[in-house]
Amino acid sequence: MKFPYFCVNAFCKNSFSGNPAGVCILNDWLSTDDLQKMAYQINLPETAFLFPSKGGIWSIRWFSPKLEIDFCGHATLASAHVIYEQEFVDKTKEIKFASPVGKISASKVDKNSISLNLPKITYRKSSISPVIVEGLGAYPDEIYQGKYTLCIFSDEATIEALNPDFRILASIANVTGIIVSAKTKKIGYHFISRFFAPRIGIDEDHVTGSAHCMLAPYWGGRLAKNKLVGWQSSIRGGEVRCEIKNERILLCGKSETFVRGEILF
Repeated sequence: MKFPYFCVNAFCKNSFSGNPAGVCILNDWLSTDDLQKMAYQINLPETAFLFPSKGGIWSIRWFSPKLEIDFCGHATLASAHVIYEQEFVDKTKEIKFASPVGKISASKVDKNSISLNLPKITYRKSSISPVIVEGLGAYPDEIYQGKYTLCIFSDEATIEALNPDFRILASIANVTGIIVSAKTKKIGYHFISRFFAPRIGIDEDHVTGSAHCMLAPYWGGRLAKNKLVGWQSSIRGGEVRCEIKNERILLCGKSETFVRGEILF
């Protein structure tokens, strides 16, 4: 079997920035085991598998090299980029996805930018865990718990300097990923963040779209804004433009195709 395959840098600021995602277009669903084996061999932070369903809706599933993910923003942005680039959907029309987190849509903003309509991640204030402090090597000012653990710091320099112990972070039960974030003085940005997810095989993610579905409502409430721009301060770095619309979050970013080819399976 042959499947079209693309490697796309999502939420990129320029070439060789953003988060690389694999996008594979299937003509039929394979078994979960087969999809996981393919994602393991592709070995990118996430690989999205797409299957065109009835009514113009695209079914989407996301896999890290280690396991299936229930929500991935950057691989969805990469998928929308491929669908538009390959002209499966006209650039003037909306792309609709059926996913494990419900309905997701994407639309073209300009030549290189796409906006995703995603569910907001709710959260509650939590106590500061000694294991989190030990794993991060720093003491957060506040911690919030939702799908991810969000650690807020008062100084962005602390975020930049963090050198986590991923072995300790991976040992924390029921924590899919840990976001660290602070208000920033960077021109054009409202906050910075980093994201650690060693439990799912990603020590530090380059740019995490789903994390911004939690970051946007937090910083939107704190800064009294419904439009914000975040910078994920990883080695590659990435820019995420956010807009809060009730229970939905619009995330906008740029993408570039790095590789086009075929997977033989």
